[in-house]
Amino acid sequence: MKKLSIILFVSFLSQVALAGNVEKTFHISNPVIKTTGQYQTVTLDKAVLSGIPGEPTLPYMAVSLILPPGESAESIEVIRENEVILPGSYLLFPKQDVIPLSTKSTGTLLRNEAVYGLNGNYPASPTGHLMSQYLNGFAFALSTFTPVNYNPATGKVSYFKDVTIRIKTRQNQNSVNALKSLNTSKDILNRILGFAQNPDMINQYPAAPKSPAGYQILIITPFSFEDGFTDLVNYYASVGLTSQFESVEDINSGVSGYDLPEKIRNFIRQEYQNNGIEYVILGGTESLVPSRDFYDIVYYGTGGVEEESYDIPTDLYYCALDGSDDANGNHIYGEVADSTDLLPEVAIGRLPFTTLSDQASMIHKSVSYQANPVEGEDTRPLFAGEYLWADPLTFGGDYMNLLIDNHNDNGYFSFGVPSGINDITRLYDTLNADSVTYWQWSTDSLIALINQGTSFIYHLGHANTSYMMRMSLNEITDANFYLANGVDHNYSLIYTQGCDDGGYDNPGCIASQSLAINNFAVAGIFNTRFGWFDEGTTDGPSEHLQRQFVSALYNDTLPENHIGKDQMISKIQTAPWIGLPGEFEPGAQRWTQYDCVLLGDPALYIRTSGPVAGIQKRNNNGYFSLYPNPAKGYAKVSYSLPETSDVTFQIINTNGQQVGKSYILKDEATGDHLTAIELGDLSTGIYFCRMITKTTSLTKKLVVIN
Repeated sequence: MKKLSIILFVSFLSQVALAGNVEKTFHISNPVIKTTGQYQTVTLDKAVLSGIPGEPTLPYMAVSLILPPGESAESIEVIRENEVILPGSYLLFPKQDVIPLSTKSTGTLLRNEAVYGLNGNYPASPTGHLMSQYLNGFAFALSTFTPVNYNPATGKVSYFKDVTIRIKTRQNQNSVNALKSLNTSKDILNRILGFAQNPDMINQYPAAPKSPAGYQILIITPFSFEDGFTDLVNYYASVGLTSQFESVEDINSGVSGYDLPEKIRNFIRQEYQNNGIEYVILGGTESLVPSRDFYDIVYYGTGGVEEESYDIPTDLYYCALDGSDDANGNHIYGEVADSTDLLPEVAIGRLPFTTLSDQASMIHKSVSYQANPVEGEDTRPLFAGEYLWADPLTFGGDYMNLLIDNHNDNGYFSFGVPSGINDITRLYDTLNADSVTYWQWSTDSLIALINQGTSFIYHLGHANTSYMMRMSLNEITDANFYLANGVDHNYSLIYTQGCDDGGYDNPGCIASQSLAINNFAVAGIFNTRFGWFDEGTTDGPSEHLQRQFVSALYNDTLPENHIGKDQMISKIQTAPWIGLPGEFEPGAQRWTQYDCVLLGDPALYIRTSGPVAGIQKRNNNGYFSLYPNPAKGYAKVSYSLPETSDVTFQIINTNGQQVGKSYILKDEATGDHLTAIELGDLSTGIYFCRMITKTTSLTKKLVVIN
């Protein structure tokens, strides 16, 4: 029967049409004119304000149309009908630069006088760039268009009430190859239906051939770190998620590919196609599990300043699995000519450790956050926004407000954190009464709020590899976050739009340190290079991703609470905007699609409204705790098991060697018999205590002091 399914599927591919058309008619609602100073903007429902920096800003709408199976987008035609001329004359606001969040204000408003003197229709073409992209085997045409015409010299503005987008398609080998990854599970179909503007086209695709009974979580790490994942694997097994390991060494020796990153990607693609994996955990920093470095360039400013990078560390390469991301074969990945895959099939996260000690801390925090949460803190988000720019005046708090409650701002809808059922803290830089100077929140105030317990920290402000949320690297200590310890208050989740703080190619980056210490962060979304914002607006490339992340988490019909899938959805929903004029090449939206990464466990379940079905407080395979910890002389152990079983305990040093021994200790106060670990011969340092039974092995970090 399995062979028959494969034969039928291949037969279907051979019958794919050679060419065709896909059409979608958009009906445009009445525009709204907004005036700020001497300038106006034309806004439309479901349209993003965009354009070439210095030229008139226009509303653009996204195109995301499913193509026939096995076909790609050849060309795009825009048919605009029923033109309406708006009365009056308008000076449309010049599109300002997309600016790195590490850049300081120049105080200069950008405006191209040659374009503003043009007497004729603007823009010359109503569309952005057309892209063929693939998501779980489904082919998509992605682009943008504007229904608005503008004559800069006369100030006349018109719009078309009906716009038909016609995509000419053709058979394409890349599209045929993408069908090998076709997956029609309920979860994926919901994701496809939420992204496609022509959902009926999904019926042209066959049901995917059933794959063997698979597993959900693939863990890729050096062999020496596999045992350190035991607690996480056991926890997920207890809630119905199964895991498998593959060592970096085995992939390197046994999988084909140009280099190690390509071998890793080929293996992930194999496991997705054969076993339907949903999550990939990369265990280690760049030195342990290499990333694929991507290329991008962005121009901005009146002098044509450019930001160009050949080494943007990205894990998108490992979760968006179609094509090679190097179509021209020059081994410079992510170029426009490479037809880079922008739509991820699996959720991916990286645990940025370099030592067993750091790994143990990250694993412990992920398990503890989910299995043993501090109750009552699921609805206490913290929003932190900084002063960003002088002219036009731009504050991060205005962006952060678009993450609270539902919004249609800037042309797209997003669900937000419901203010009615959440205790929201806003920590925003604000303009003083003199309208010149501004008040700035302090590092101490942020740390104090974190130590009071938060459900999620959302941030927009300046950052670098050793500076984030106004904290320097030397301030990321257990002592500073002494109450964000998983016992008094939950560990923190973070999403920051700041620059470079997630640069895991630098082992000492501030995001990695935040996860590696015993307290503070359990996971977060960070940028490995620049974050980008739009001057004078509440929009921008990094904001798009953050709004879509929150929208996925708080979707009131199909919420997604696993952090890796929320980030995956944010990249899917944002991908069409990479085709905006001024974005495709060069493109800051493309840049953020590359460098925005999840550091942490992608399967981690974010608690947003109290206890959740399926998230258990104890591991069904057993549980144990150590106290005191740090310990001197000996450490007591308490434990529970699902059945009576022989139990042994081992103490392992960071070199993997067994040291220490266990014995029975009678508690004189209660008469109870406790298990204790003798530590007298051990020097001060980090160790690991492993509890072993016939059916389970659990490990916890132990700090020994003398």
